[in-house]
Amino acid sequence: MLTQNLPEYWESLYQGKKDTWDLGKVNPVLTEFFKNPLCPKKGRVLVPGAGRGWDAVAWAQRGHETVAVDFAQSAVSVLSAQAEKNPKLSVLNIDLFEMIPKSTEPFDIIYECGCFSAVHPGRRDEYFEVWDKMLRPGGLVIAVFHPLIKTTSLEGPPHPTSEGELMARLDSVLELEERIVPKKSVPERAGKEEIWLLRKEKR
Repeated sequence: MLTQNLPEYWESLYQGKKDTWDLGKVNPVLTEFFKNPLCPKKGRVLVPGAGRGWDAVAWAQRGHETVAVDFAQSAVSVLSAQAEKNPKLSVLNIDLFEMIPKSTEPFDIIYECGCFSAVHPGRRDEYFEVWDKMLRPGGLVIAVFHPLIKTTSLEGPPHPTSEGELMARLDSVLELEERIVPKKSVPERAGKEEIWLLRKEKR
């Protein structure tokens, strides 16, 4: 039985044209955030669960050294083609949970969009550990949390989240610096997503 912990699960969705999370373009929320004075002007960026890489490409085109991670072959193929045209973009075909022992150079920024909702809730604390270990002290997680809702029923990513869950999980892991309500959400996501800026303390 395929589970979302396996690349074959996600590949089956790509092949079945059920990749409803893929906008086919840069997320307008990210384009909007690039204009925000809180957006870092420099820094090495990690994009976990990057999919076909529209947002990862946007970070690279902005001048950031960007590493996009995915393990579904359909996504990796498009990502690799994107990287050939963007010298600032590189691709890792790997399970993001395996990055900890294999990657030693920390990142200044982790850009989260969609991966958190795709991770099984039972592994979310483990995912936060990946953030912690891949982010340099003082580094920033820029997280587009969607769907951020008060119910548990919504089409789209497998697992919604809530403010209460996030605050409980983030306690003592990352410091919440800012919450931003996007103005440029695509219609089906309007009112169901926020950007959270999460800072890793300097130890």
